[in-house]
Amino acid sequence: MERAERDLIERELPGNFELRKLYEQHRDFEVRLGQLARQSFLTPAEEQEERKLKQLKLKGVERMLYLVGGGAAATL
Repeated sequence: MERAERDLIERELPGNFELRKLYEQHRDFEVRLGQLARQSFLTPAEEQEERKLKQLKLKGVERMLYLVGGGAAATL
């Protein structure tokens, strides 16, 4: 997520429960993906988890941008 997008989303967090939940989920995905990235070897199950987390993270960002009216990239 770009810094400008993050700033836009963070400004809207206090008044939007769905946005706040998506943002927290996004941070959790980033933490887990960071853990997986630090491993020197991933099992097939971990590789699958990594792919799934990346997909979920992207969908979450798209939804957050949609909720804050973040432009063309926010279309679902």
